[in-house]
Amino acid sequence: MNVRRLVTGLGAAAALVLHVLPWGLSRGNSPVEFVVQPSLPPAATNTAPVFREETLPSGNNAPSVHVASLCEPSPGLLAAAWYGGSREGARDVAVFFATRNRQGWTEPVSVVTADSARRELGHYVRKVGNAVVFADSTGKVSLLYVAIAVGGWSGSSLCLKESFDRGRTWTPSRRLILSPTFNISDLVKNGPTPLVGGGWAVPIYQELLGKFPEVLWLDSPAISARAVRTRVFGGRTAFQPTLVALDRQRAVMLCRTAGDQLDMFTSRTEDAGASWSPPQPSGLPNSNSGIDAVRLQDGRLLLAFNDTTSGRANLRLAISRDDGKTWQHGPFLADEPGAEFSYPFLIQGRDGMIHLAYTWKREAIKVVSFNARWLDASANGQRP
Repeated sequence: MNVRRLVTGLGAAAALVLHVLPWGLSRGNSPVEFVVQPSLPPAATNTAPVFREETLPSGNNAPSVHVASLCEPSPGLLAAAWYGGSREGARDVAVFFATRNRQGWTEPVSVVTADSARRELGHYVRKVGNAVVFADSTGKVSLLYVAIAVGGWSGSSLCLKESFDRGRTWTPSRRLILSPTFNISDLVKNGPTPLVGGGWAVPIYQELLGKFPEVLWLDSPAISARAVRTRVFGGRTAFQPTLVALDRQRAVMLCRTAGDQLDMFTSRTEDAGASWSPPQPSGLPNSNSGIDAVRLQDGRLLLAFNDTTSGRANLRLAISRDDGKTWQHGPFLADEPGAEFSYPFLIQGRDGMIHLAYTWKREAIKVVSFNARWLDASANGQRP
């Protein structure tokens, strides 16, 4: 069969699926609520500012690394995952995992490769990519990663591995079946929001015949191990979302944008993701680059982004005190003409420390950790 004709036919069939199937798959009859911790008082002004920057050890001396994520499996223990290889999308890319305690970061271990994914999944895997690591209240660590059998990122699918011993051993990979037909083009970049009663709301996105955000509703295996996705809105511009819960029912989503659109997009839900508002410009620039946001313990929102409409030569923080309606520009974490600082990932630990991982020039993964006092002093133009 002519390859071009086959690809054209598959594309047409996929387009039919996208338009005919009810994309917003049912989340079940159980009510869905986000887990949001009560806001705490602002940090005392007499608290000393704390800021620390670290470079993660390179797994297998990989010359190119990208797309880091963080979680806290237990108090004081930080875990990170990222991918590395000869270049993005190469056959030799592996997903690495490391933890940090008081003694520092452990040597990274390879958790997933194309070959190991092929053996565990039982089908051909050409390459692996983006991975997000997250932990539940019991300390179980989950790794959601992208596997590609054919083509580029638009031919990807999501797979899940779990660890019950903080990353020392992992379950075999399980492919998430999110569509009855073309189960491809689901990708992940940012971390999930926990749900009341167990499970997660994971911001994911599509890149096949469009670019748009979705939510992956991932049940806890103790419940049903079910995974379904719902579309937030359609289109060809806004994708790679970050999801921030404001209370049990309300959340705000911010999206990276592509094409001629140079403004980050936002959407909101008032019913725990059952419906979303039409996307609106946020007033913040986006140069087709990754972003992330988190709700801090004091109720403010913190955003990490490239504050430019061209390139990724800086990485900056912004703060919102009104649930993401307006933003105050904060400090730059990196700024160098012609360089790349990209794909930030944010969490706040149980002790209040804020941790941000990002790609440093595609050569290393940097992790910066700071407290609210440092953030406030830097945002106000002081030198902590």
